[in-house]
Amino acid sequence: MFQAEAGIAPAAKCNAAHQRLARAHGAQLIEHAGIQSVRKISDGFELRCGAATYRCKNLIIAAGPWSNSILANFGLQLPLTITQEQVTYFATPHLSEFAPDRFPIWIWMDDPSFYGFPVYGEQAVKVGQDVGGREITAETRTFDVDQAALERVEKFLKRYIPLAHGPVLYTKTCLYTLTPDRDFVIDGLRDLPNCFVTIGAGHAFKFASLIGKILSELAIDGKTASDISKFKIDRPILLEKNPPKNFMT
Repeated sequence: MFQAEAGIAPAAKCNAAHQRLARAHGAQLIEHAGIQSVRKISDGFELRCGAATYRCKNLIIAAGPWSNSILANFGLQLPLTITQEQVTYFATPHLSEFAPDRFPIWIWMDDPSFYGFPVYGEQAVKVGQDVGGREITAETRTFDVDQAALERVEKFLKRYIPLAHGPVLYTKTCLYTLTPDRDFVIDGLRDLPNCFVTIGAGHAFKFASLIGKILSELAIDGKTASDISKFKIDRPILLEKNPPKNFMT
């Protein structure tokens, strides 16, 4: 399937734009402040971050691989799988063949699943395996290259898109926080009014603006016009102790 209207949303620029707009609307962004505890208080919530304590009426938890660590403060735990993923930039000697106007963003939708980008942002093509990384925790993650995963990507590339292969420019890692059905979580906690949770399941960045809008509506208005019925935090599969896992999107 080819979608001519597809495009690229560069994550670093998009995140910077979101942060700039948030500050312009009065948000205070506090970086490198790990949350040590969260508790319900009479008029809202109290968060302890290092030497600082913060209180708020409404709380949105968007903690990725730290989600269960935060939810544990409320006696909750979800059947989440955390994996360390990676993408590699290959400095193909055929750069002009993979320019955005000649070569599309692509996905090999099979198991295993691979995906890639044309030359954009770097003088290289970007390729990775979706959910090809090993299981880790937020505390045990590293930034080391997984050589076995890199070999799988290179083998795929040499077989199906050989002209894209070239010297490795660099490999970078990231974390996926996967629900067993790989659907999002966008919901409020039943026993804690004004507390909302979101989990992106490893494919939420492209929806960040919409998810943020929905969460702000829930926190401010207590409701949203968007249909988020499929993303409940207490849907049956999230209540199972050892649910079956299907990470194909």
